[in-house]
Amino acid sequence: MSNKPLHDTEPTPEFNDRCRSIVSRWETGELPFAEAAEQMAVLGKEALSSGHLANQGRVEQLMGFMEGYRGNLNVSIHHFERARALYIQVSNQRRIAICDLNIGESYRYKGDFNRARALFDKAYRAFEDLDDPENEALAIGNRGQMFLSMGSLENARQDLLQSGKLARQLEYDSASRTAILCELYHAMTSLFILKDQFEDAWTEAMKAHKVAQAVNRPLERGFAYRAIAEVINAMGESPDPNFENDPDAYYQAANDAFREINIEGEMARTMFAQAKSLSKRGRRMTAARKLQLAMVIFTRLGMVDDAAKAAEAQLEVL
Repeated sequence: MSNKPLHDTEPTPEFNDRCRSIVSRWETGELPFAEAAEQMAVLGKEALSSGHLANQGRVEQLMGFMEGYRGNLNVSIHHFERARALYIQVSNQRRIAICDLNIGESYRYKGDFNRARALFDKAYRAFEDLDDPENEALAIGNRGQMFLSMGSLENARQDLLQSGKLARQLEYDSASRTAILCELYHAMTSLFILKDQFEDAWTEAMKAHKVAQAVNRPLERGFAYRAIAEVINAMGESPDPNFENDPDAYYQAANDAFREINIEGEMARTMFAQAKSLSKRGRRMTAARKLQLAMVIFTRLGMVDDAAKAAEAQLEVL
């Protein structure tokens, strides 16, 4: 009997659907992470016993995705490297590039910007060759957010705008499109705040809010509420009477949304942003406590760049 099916480049459709169902239920908050991971482990054992390499790679890839969103960077990198090795064996260039992209994202969070950029660039070129606009949008959007972290605002702006242009080519209201756009609008909000262009920042925050209201998924809501909070904090009041003047209401809403799907990295980033806002408003002790907690989480998750920024902010508060 031929072993060819075991070396198919793609996971089998039925197996992939089962994997995606678990991740989708986790993304919507229906399934706690521990249960999702347990169900994925069962599928991993099934794929291993069948010898189907692409199915094994798919489990590793999605575990890397979930751990990466939770901020467990070293664990995420480990899963993506295992997935990458399996996809190399079956010559799946697209999924190899997806692994490169996600490993790059983990290195961005770790503050290793040189390695991150090399992986983003490599993945972007591969997705261009494969005519894959969704992953092109992710790769160049992640590079834009890296430039934003580095303070290279013009490079960030160019990459983020290109990411949005690519994302809008995707199927309307697809989970990929809305997640990319809400994270993009949040990044553009941050960029305009850094440039003191508060009206433009509010426009971007409202774009995120509109998408989040339409789809009502925790990830989109989290980025939208944090964007709103950041503009209100920067301006000192809401520019729209339909929104509260207290940014804490929106920081809390963002934190609650991210908690629904246990995205610890974004919860910590929200806590960090709120702590800086509290310090600005004179609530230094509360700010110091939140900064300390955010720094502990960043350090535990291996988010070196964020941990360093939180430590620096803490010194200014104390």
